[in-house]
Amino acid sequence: MYVCICHALNDKKVKAALDQGATTPASVFRHHNCQVQCGKCVPTMRSMASEHRAIMAQQAAIAAMPAATAPCCGTASMPEPANAEAIPAYAVAAE
Repeated sequence: MYVCICHALNDKKVKAALDQGATTPASVFRHHNCQVQCGKCVPTMRSMASEHRAIMAQQAAIAAMPAATAPCCGTASMPEPANAEAIPAYAVAAE
């Protein structure tokens, strides 16, 4: 999807700039050696930058967790299903 039609910047190009350190729409434009023209793309780029920061913060928090408490295979961090008593603790293979 095109984010900036003035400079033909699509979402992949904006995400690539964010992955390489851009944090604001201005830094995305600098990354692509251009300047804002009409400004209609700026709110979308701000939103994309905010989402990117949130994802990076979440990944950093998970990476910083000790291995024993890191969510793995859906064990302790997953809520128990509403019908947990109906689910057997183990299954017996057919003989």
